[in-house]
Amino acid sequence: MNETNWISVGDLGTSFAISSHALAPVAELAGQAYDIDFGGDVVTHTFVDGETLRWTVKGAGQSGTDTYRATSPRQGIYFVDFVKSSERATSVSLVLDLQRGIATAVIGTLPDEARASVPAVELARQKRELTGVDVQMLAGVIGGKFEALSPTHEPTSELVGKRVLYRYNPHECYEHVYLNDKMYAWHCVSGIEKGLADADRCHYRKIRDGLYLFVWREKIVPTLGVVVIDLDARKTTGKIFGYAGDDFGTLANFPVGAYATVLNTTTVPA
Repeated sequence: MNETNWISVGDLGTSFAISSHALAPVAELAGQAYDIDFGGDVVTHTFVDGETLRWTVKGAGQSGTDTYRATSPRQGIYFVDFVKSSERATSVSLVLDLQRGIATAVIGTLPDEARASVPAVELARQKRELTGVDVQMLAGVIGGKFEALSPTHEPTSELVGKRVLYRYNPHECYEHVYLNDKMYAWHCVSGIEKGLADADRCHYRKIRDGLYLFVWREKIVPTLGVVVIDLDARKTTGKIFGYAGDDFGTLANFPVGAYATVLNTTTVPA
């Protein structure tokens, strides 16, 4: 019998949490409030304390209070993450770039059981994405008006062609190969998913030289990954989001961080 060891995101989180290399959370945003104009909606994010975030969409009557986690990969830059308790299986990750006065929001929604159960061959026939994980990536201006010429964290191809080894803790190690502007390949070198590999949909944004926002959406086990990769410091911070088990019920949203080693870079022909 041929078997593979695909596991739930909940089990993955349990294994990743052992001696995790995730950055420690910071409470530096506590007591602050930021209006972020996303070019349509203006959302006020009020950091009540080091763990509680209140968000309000101005003029829309939408608001919520959720538990957040914040880390700081570089001075003046924060990665903020929370699950929206008011919406089904939805998380929000923010890159707050206070030095430049801009932000990027990653809003991800996991598929329900019906969507996740559609066969890949049927999705291919319909010319739909194989992953059921949906993502919106929004650019915003902090404390100002978003306009056509406003600076943003731009899409980038600077990671394309790189093969990078990530060690999340002493026993969980993965390599990524960034294939092109839409796809990357991953391989578990050691850990609970050892031997598993796949190629999945992804998105890139450049925050600073050597600092990138990387988002991936897995298709076999519905999973959203959002990380900030600092190739200069050879470190990452971020999160992985999915269902804790196989029943499409309880959510798992856990912090991740890894030490990064660039193994090689393939030059992509122009």
